[in-house]
Amino acid sequence: MELGQNTTLGMNLETSMFENVTVIEVAQWRVVLDLVNTIIMTSNTINLMLGMGAAISVTELWMHTKRPIGAVIGMLGQFAVLPAIGFCLCLLFKLQPYEALGVLIISCCPGGSFSNFFTFWVDGDLALSIMMTVCSSVLAFGGMPFNLWLYGSYWQGDNSFVIPFTNIMISLVFITTPVIVGMTVRYFHKRAAEITTRVSSLIGWIGVVAGIVIWIILYWRVFVMASPLLYVTAVLLPSIGFIFAFLLAKLTCRNNKIARTVGIETSSQNMPVAMSIILLSFTDIELKGQLVLFPTLYGVFLTSEAMLGISAYQIYKKFSKNAEDYPTMHTARLEPATPAEKETFKI
Repeated sequence: MELGQNTTLGMNLETSMFENVTVIEVAQWRVVLDLVNTIIMTSNTINLMLGMGAAISVTELWMHTKRPIGAVIGMLGQFAVLPAIGFCLCLLFKLQPYEALGVLIISCCPGGSFSNFFTFWVDGDLALSIMMTVCSSVLAFGGMPFNLWLYGSYWQGDNSFVIPFTNIMISLVFITTPVIVGMTVRYFHKRAAEITTRVSSLIGWIGVVAGIVIWIILYWRVFVMASPLLYVTAVLLPSIGFIFAFLLAKLTCRNNKIARTVGIETSSQNMPVAMSIILLSFTDIELKGQLVLFPTLYGVFLTSEAMLGISAYQIYKKFSKNAEDYPTMHTARLEPATPAEKETFKI
C-alpha cells in the first residue's frame, strides 16, 4: 500500500507540464463530484427527516417522553454495547492500528439519520427512533470522548482525538428542524402529511442509490486496498450490533416493534461525524487515507444489509401477519332483536 502511494507521488513529481495539467483536470473533476455528492446527501437527509416527521404525531413522541425506557435501552446499546463489540472484533481479527482506530471511531459515534428511514420501512416506532437519534447526538458529547479514551488508548497510547462538537450540533439541527416541520404539517393537515411521507420516501431511495454510486466512483481505491479481515469486520459490526440490541430490548420485555427500532438505531452510526473525527484528528495525508477505509466499507455494508433486511421484512409481512405488530381490526354493529329476544327481555 505504501509502495503504491509513494510511486504515485514520485510520478507526479516527475511528470511534464502537459501531464501536470491532466492531473489538475482529474483532481478538479473529483472535487466537483464530491461537492455534488455532499449536496445530494445533505438535501436527502433533510428530505428524509421531513418525511419521517410527517409520519409521527406529537402524542406518540410525548408517550415515549413520559416512559423513556425504550430510549434508555437504546442509549445503553449505542454507547456501551456497540463500542465493546467493535473493540472485540478488532482484537479477534488482530487488525492493524489504523484499521482498529477506524472501527473504533465508527463504533463510538452517535446514531445516524438514516436509522429513521430504515425504521420507517420495517414498521418500527418512528417516534422512538427519532427520539433516540436526538438523544444519542446530545449524549455523544460525553459518550464519544469516554469510549475513545477507554478503548482507543489500547492503540493510540497518549495521543488524543479531536471530537467535532460543532459538527455534532449541526447534525442535531439537521435532524430536529425538518422533523419539527413535518410534525407541524401532520398536526394541521394529516392528509398533506401522508403525501409528504410517501414522496419523501421515494426521493430518499433515489438519493441513497445516487450517493452510493458517487461514493464508489470517488473512493473505489479504498475497496482495493482494504484487507479481507476489514471487509469481514465491516459486515459483522452492524449485524452483530443489531442482534445484541434487539435481544437487549427483548430481555427487558419490549415488543418486536420497539426491539426492531432499538436494534436499527444501535447499528446505524453517523458517518459524517466519523469522517469529521478522522479529518480533524490527523494531519498526515497517508494516515487519513488508511483510517477512512473502514468508515467507507461500513457505510456500504450497512446500507446493503439494511436494504436486504427491509426486503426480507416486506416479504414476511406480505405472507405472514403477526398479531402483535398487526392487530386484527374488529368491527361491531347493532342489529334488531328477534321476536324471541324481545319477549325474553320484555319487562
